[in-house]
Amino acid sequence: MSDLTLEWKLPAPPAAVFPAFSEPALIRRWFGAPPGCYRTHAPDPGALGQPYRVGLRDSAGRVFSQVGCIVQVEPGRFLALEMDWEGGGPVPPGRTRAELTFHATGAGEDGTRLELRQGPFADDAARDAHRAYWEACLGRLARVVAGEAVPCFEEFWEESRGYVGPLAVAAYTVLAGLRESGAPRETVAQVEDVLYTHLSRLREDTADVLGAVLQSRVEGGAS
Repeated sequence: MSDLTLEWKLPAPPAAVFPAFSEPALIRRWFGAPPGCYRTHAPDPGALGQPYRVGLRDSAGRVFSQVGCIVQVEPGRFLALEMDWEGGGPVPPGRTRAELTFHATGAGEDGTRLELRQGPFADDAARDAHRAYWEACLGRLARVVAGEAVPCFEEFWEESRGYVGPLAVAAYTVLAGLRESGAPRETVAQVEDVLYTHLSRLREDTADVLGAVLQSRVEGGAS
């Protein structure tokens, strides 16, 4: 048997970090897929002890899921969940318990040291696969608590109902460009809402044509 211990620094105090574990609109921005995979359905944590399911696909398009439930909560201080994997995928199955402890850091306690302990794992390979999973998720979490407005790809995939291609890339680029240019967060949020609302309503043939036009302009250098 093997256990995982991991620490991660986050640029916000525990009181600001903890909502990202309890509010669905924030959870879906970071609680996503293992490396090389993508999420197709985000979790709603639901009530304490109630099951959740995260829909996932691997790089070959094969469907698998993370299943689990939150078993203990101390808001702003501690959270424990049990989790397992169904349907294959890169993370070996086996029910484990993950405990996350939130420690305030810095002279002004303006940061968080997140301590993760999880296990028991059947072997080191299962432990290492979960380490890679959590490192990918916590990297996204750091973006969320820092206030970054640009969504994760998994979130875009879900919000746009699996819409990909040149238009999806263009939408992501618009959001990134607005953020990088210092646009007000409210403006970025409004544009994000418009893109998510209307991209998913495009007919497939219309999207194909618009995507082809966009691609030709990019390749041809047209303004």
